[in-house]
Amino acid sequence: MIEIQKNISLKPYNTFAVDVQADFFVEVKDEQDIFYLISTDVFASQPHLILGWWANILFTKNYNGLVIKVSLLGKKVVKQDGNTVYIKAGAWENRHELMMRALKQWYVWGENLVLIPGQVGAAPVGNIGAYGKEAKDIIYEVEGVDLTTKEKKVRTNSDCKFGYRDSIFKQELKNKVIITAVTFVFEKQSTGYVPDIQYNDIQDSIWEQWIDPTEITAQEIANIIISIRENKLPDWTKIGTAGSFFKNPVLTQKQYEKLLVKYPELKWNIVANGIKLSAGQLIELVGYKGKSQWAVGTYVNHALIIVNNGGASGAEIRAFAQAIQKKVLELFWVTLEPEVIVI
Repeated sequence: MIEIQKNISLKPYNTFAVDVQADFFVEVKDEQDIFYLISTDVFASQPHLILGWWANILFTKNYNGLVIKVSLLGKKVVKQDGNTVYIKAGAWENRHELMMRALKQWYVWGENLVLIPGQVGAAPVGNIGAYGKEAKDIIYEVEGVDLTTKEKKVRTNSDCKFGYRDSIFKQELKNKVIITAVTFVFEKQSTGYVPDIQYNDIQDSIWEQWIDPTEITAQEIANIIISIRENKLPDWTKIGTAGSFFKNPVLTQKQYEKLLVKYPELKWNIVANGIKLSAGQLIELVGYKGKSQWAVGTYVNHALIIVNNGGASGAEIRAFAQAIQKKVLELFWVTLEPEVIVI
């Protein structure tokens, strides 16, 4: 039986460590809990916010409604087809641990997504990604309970309408579906394995370690990325942060060429819909790397990371982020869009 609590602090439930309250709070641990919850008067009468995991959210005020913490566990192999394996994991399973477990069994395509904080259920919502790979590349299907129809539904990869840090769950189905499980697809590592090592940081590490890039394994890629992330990013258990605060902006070819005339040092990658710039570099170039105001600042090792150095309010963090956006827009004519969900 679930317990709906009143006036609960959300400080333990957001990695920015912002101290706000929710009028109502409930934790669901299985699908039966969800179906019971949506039959209650509290659910029917209150706006609700679904917390699959709290690493990508900034609370700027108390939440006047019901916060639903999704804590479904469990993982199993649901299908094997030759060298391909399909692993279903509950929404509360640790995403990094799942990727590492697959790698130990010599299953690949999760190696570029290691050490990204968060649980399985959050992966399809923001289509999490890093170092050239996104969750959509290995998601087979997503299970969830539709809060409108009050039915369980399985959505295929194409049903999820994945985009850059985006999905159907962030758009038309925002707070309308409780994701209960995600099925990932991996392939057994073989001689035909071609890793994604397009990022300079990865290539630099490969050469520093004298690794032959034509023979590198997925496990070695994962270890390199873990080392890079540990050196660049703060420990969220010690410093309040939601990781990368902004999305990397994507420009048209014409916009990029115009900007390149004045700033030839800009880092870029070609993507399907244009030229992707480094938001971290833009923030650094406007002088915000390691800069702080109040108890808020950018991390000294990575300008894209906004940190709560202790006691900052959500409103102060938002104001600091907006100041960065203003500076980048003034200098580069580029609008930085938050990756973090601001509430």
